[in-house]
Amino acid sequence: MMLMACQNQPSSSNTSLQETATLSEELQSVSTSTPVEVKAEGFTTLGKVVATRYADLSFQSSLPIMQVYVKNGQLVRQGQRVAELDMFRLSNTIEQQKKQIAQSELQMKDVIIAQGYDPDVPTSIPAEVKQTAEIKSGYQLAKEQLAAAEHELKTAVLNAPFDGTVANVKAQAHEIAKVGEPVCRIISSKDMAVEFRIMEADLAKYRIGTTIIAIPTAYKDRQYEAIVSEVNPIVDQQGAITVRARLPEAHDLFDGMNVEIMLK
Repeated sequence: MMLMACQNQPSSSNTSLQETATLSEELQSVSTSTPVEVKAEGFTTLGKVVATRYADLSFQSSLPIMQVYVKNGQLVRQGQRVAELDMFRLSNTIEQQKKQIAQSELQMKDVIIAQGYDPDVPTSIPAEVKQTAEIKSGYQLAKEQLAAAEHELKTAVLNAPFDGTVANVKAQAHEIAKVGEPVCRIISSKDMAVEFRIMEADLAKYRIGTTIIAIPTAYKDRQYEAIVSEVNPIVDQQGAITVRARLPEAHDLFDGMNVEIMLK
C-alpha cells in the first residue's frame, strides 16, 4: 500500500512541467488576440490641416471660355493668368459704345444750342441744362454702358491674387462661363494651419505661442512644427475647445488633411 501511494503521488518536476505548459498556452492565446493600440509618447489628439487664406475665382460674364491655363495642384505666382474669356465680343462691344458716345455728343450739343447756350463754352452752361442735355441725347447712358463693357473686359481675365496652389478646377475651354460659379480656387501655401480639439482640462498646455508637432497621416515620416495662434473661447457640449495652430512651413500639405497632434 505504501508503494502504491508513492507511485500515485505526482513529483515536483511533473508539476513544474504542467505549469509551464499552461503558461505557454495562455501567452499563445494573448499573442493571437486583437493587439492593443499603442500611442506615441506625447500624443494628444487628431486634427485637420486648414487653409486660412484662399480665393475662389469666377467670371462676371456669361461668355465662352477661351482658355483655362492651370490644373489642380499647380503652383502659381501672384498675377499669373489663370483663365480668360473670348475677348472678341467684349472688344467689339467697347468699340460700338465708343461710336455711340461720339454720336450722343453731337446730339447733346444740339440740345444745348436749342437752350440758347454755346456748347463750346462749357463754363457758360448751367449744370441743370447740361444734365438735361446728356439725358436727352443718350450721352449719359452711352458712358455708363461703355464703363460696364470696359469692366467686363477687365474681369474677363482671371489672375492669381497671390502665390499659391490651384485646386477645384471646374471649368474648361469652349464652355459658357457661369456667372459667379468658381472656375478654380487658389490656396495660399504660406497661410496654412492645423485645427484640433482639446479637453477643457488640457487648456493650460495650449496657450497662445505654444509650439506643437503635427504629423500627417499620409506622411508618417514627416513632422511639421506649428504655433498655437487661436483658441476659440467656447466649450462645446462634450467639454472640448477648438484650437488652431499656424504652420510656418506647409509644403506638400493639403487643405483637409488629417494630422496627429503632439506637444513638443
